[in-house]
Amino acid sequence: MRRTSFDTQLLRVFALIVSLLVVVSVTSLTTNHYLASRHRTLIESNLPAVALAREISDESLYVATLAPAFPRIGGLGELRSLTASLNRELEGLERDFASLARHFPDMQDQRARIALQNLRQAVGRLTALSERRLSMGRDLAMRSAQVAELLARLDEIVSTQTDIARVRVTAAIADLAEGGAEPWLEGLDRLADVDFFAFDRHVELGAAIDRAGLLLVRVSDIGSHEELAAARAEIDRNLELAGRRIAYLPSSSAHEQAAGLLGRLRAETGAGGSFDVMSDYLKALAVTDIALGAVPENVAVLTGFSGRLLEQVETATRELQVRTIQLGGRLSTGLLIVLILAVAASALAWQFARRRVVERLRGVAGHIAALGQEEYDHAVPVTGDDEIGQMERSLDALRLQAAEARGLRAELEATVIKRTGEIVAEMKAHDAARAEAEASNRAKSEFLAMMSHEIRTPLNGVIGMLRLVEGEAPAGGMRDQLTTARTSAEHLLTLTNDILDYTSTQEGHARTENADFDLRELIGQLAGFLTAGAEAKGLEVSVDLAGGAPPALYGDVGKIRQVVINLLSNAVKYTETGEVALFVDHAVNPRTGRHVLSFHVSDTGIGIEPRHVEMIFDAYGRKGGGRSGIEGMGLGLTISRRLTEVLGGALSLESEPGIGSRFTLTVELEQGDIARAVSHREELFTDTLGRHVLLVEDNPVNRMVACGYLERLGCTVVEAETGLAGLEAAGGQVFDLVLLDLDLPDIPGSEVARQMRERSGEVPMLVALTAHRVDNRPETLRTLCVDAALEKPVSPRQLAAILRGEATRPDPLAGEEEATLRGLREDMADLGAEMTAEIVAEYLGQSRETLARLTRAIAEEDHAEAARLAHRLKGAAANYHLGELTGLLAGIEAAGRAGGPLEKVSASLERTCVEASRKLKAAAIAAGLHVSGPEG
Repeated sequence: MRRTSFDTQLLRVFALIVSLLVVVSVTSLTTNHYLASRHRTLIESNLPAVALAREISDESLYVATLAPAFPRIGGLGELRSLTASLNRELEGLERDFASLARHFPDMQDQRARIALQNLRQAVGRLTALSERRLSMGRDLAMRSAQVAELLARLDEIVSTQTDIARVRVTAAIADLAEGGAEPWLEGLDRLADVDFFAFDRHVELGAAIDRAGLLLVRVSDIGSHEELAAARAEIDRNLELAGRRIAYLPSSSAHEQAAGLLGRLRAETGAGGSFDVMSDYLKALAVTDIALGAVPENVAVLTGFSGRLLEQVETATRELQVRTIQLGGRLSTGLLIVLILAVAASALAWQFARRRVVERLRGVAGHIAALGQEEYDHAVPVTGDDEIGQMERSLDALRLQAAEARGLRAELEATVIKRTGEIVAEMKAHDAARAEAEASNRAKSEFLAMMSHEIRTPLNGVIGMLRLVEGEAPAGGMRDQLTTARTSAEHLLTLTNDILDYTSTQEGHARTENADFDLRELIGQLAGFLTAGAEAKGLEVSVDLAGGAPPALYGDVGKIRQVVINLLSNAVKYTETGEVALFVDHAVNPRTGRHVLSFHVSDTGIGIEPRHVEMIFDAYGRKGGGRSGIEGMGLGLTISRRLTEVLGGALSLESEPGIGSRFTLTVELEQGDIARAVSHREELFTDTLGRHVLLVEDNPVNRMVACGYLERLGCTVVEAETGLAGLEAAGGQVFDLVLLDLDLPDIPGSEVARQMRERSGEVPMLVALTAHRVDNRPETLRTLCVDAALEKPVSPRQLAAILRGEATRPDPLAGEEEATLRGLREDMADLGAEMTAEIVAEYLGQSRETLARLTRAIAEEDHAEAARLAHRLKGAAANYHLGELTGLLAGIEAAGRAGGPLEKVSASLERTCVEASRKLKAAAIAAGLHVSGPEG
């Protein structure tokens, strides 16, 4: 016997279920059709009457809702809109009554028709009253505007006259302050009897006008006749008082104008004025309220009629519904029986389908889940020849293929693990190579630093001796040659310092050392350097400066000189024939107002290939850059670029092989002060200072140079080669100055200085000598236990300044003033000069006011207020680096918060604040700001 296919079995089951559903649906539809026809008959017979009754009720209630809006109408547009809405509702009511008479003649009510007519009449009357009330409201608004204008004019006259009276009082008081005893008594009587009396009358006049004006402007806000009468009486009293007080106005024209304006204001309280109009307005509102009272009564009649009509319709509807419900119950019982038979047949069909289909599909799902969990050991049984059986055979074939794939995957994982191990080994090898390269780079940098430091010692001697010879040489060509040689040696020292800083520049630790400098002196130095190198090779030289450049600028001239000299040196080095030119261009940045300098160094040398342009700035990158065979390490352009970055400038290159190169350094600088610019020409310093100096230095060349400087200045010198020898010499003699090398062979120089300070007696001025890069900031000097620090080679100018007392012990306030000036310049760069000047002026004004309040709070022992004001002034002072004032205010703030004594910590408050303001104004003037503010 042939087996039935899977789809045929499902088709039979679904056909039986669908047939049962059709039978149930047809029975249900027949029942619903009959019940719907019965319901439709019910609706068609009663719905029109219900709708008319509801419309009459809704429209009546809507009229009752809209009618109370008449008193609140604010304009003709709103009135027309409200009247139109009410008329539409009344017309709808009339149509509803007409339709009710046509279809339901037995449902008429004469009282409802009369109520509808009464509503129509009430709406018309309310409309007329509202139009009249709106007209009076517009009249009141116009009068209120006129009154406001009169009051403004009158207030202007009174204010002007009051100010005149106040000025007279002030002038009388000033006269009293300048007069003698007898005139003073007479002036005092006149001030009390005349000036103050007249001023009081002016004040009374202004107050009376203000009270009367406030009531006149608010007339339209009064809600009752009693309030209206009271306001009128109050206005009359105030206007009467104002009429009497205008006699005290000093100006006759002001008196006449004020009298005229008061007369016009009095007219508003008289016949035909604002108060009469408002009285009529209130009467119109009262009549409107009476007319509104008739509306609810007529609406109640209409809603009562609609309610009775609905009650009749609902009674008829309930009787028909009862009959319909009885018939529907019998039909529902028959439908329930058919439904039970259909459910039973469907259950039998589902049992058949479940046994032949669902259970077999559940088994297939279990086998698929096992395959998903990689359980390939159990075969999939075939339970039939239909489509489900074919699925089972396919799953078994898939099981066999998955088992084979699992074996292949294991082999692949082993291969991946092996390759991963090889890659990890390669990465470790790369890491080791990188670490070796980094160690090599560090060793190279350390070697450079060590060699550069070793070079400094003999170089210091060379520079010192050149200075001594230069000072003794007569003016002329030899003197200029010695100056060029010394400047070149100093440039070589700067290069050595930059090699020492090479590692720091790699990590971005370099800093600028800004100062005022003479631009034309710098160009002359660069020209001398270029001429000396170019003449040796027979090259032509061109040096030019653009017109309009300022005489002095403010910036790090040392780094600028180093970069340009490096570029000039390279230009001469790589040019065999032709010309080397230096052109300095100048422009002004329109946004910041700062000066932009561009140093163009061009040559006719060998040039650089385009592919080597970027490489030329790399450290040790000369190889392959078209410049092989030249001596040097290739660090010059690398250091130049990094120094340019520190300067905030740009270094660019244009080059063509065989034609030449052009390097351009561009920097943006502030305007400098030519008076503060430091000259780089060393003069012969001689003097008879008569100082007794102790020189502690282990290098004999450096001792020779320092002794030469000191002897020319008329000093006696005691030399010591070690720290112990220096301490022994200091203990046996009294010295005016101690020059102390920091790198002594036995004891560090800072330790020698510390021991000298700890000894009893007067401590001489201690000045550190060092080949390292140091600054003269107070914190650095405190760490070294010295009063000043000089870098080797020692400048005779600096040494002379120290011996003459021009640069004696460091003043912490000098650093404070420099910090204030630097902060102002930074603000000018960020905010502009004008805004910075306004802020400084504002601080100077507020600081004087805050100081007065703070002094008063201290005198009154108000700790909380004193702490608050000190904190406020401290924050403002800290913005300008006023350290002494900031520290004093911090002490006052701490004492105020702790409740401690205030007078002790504030004894020098006023003096310190005045001194801080003076320093801030001096710094502002030095920065080029024009600040106006209170002195002292």
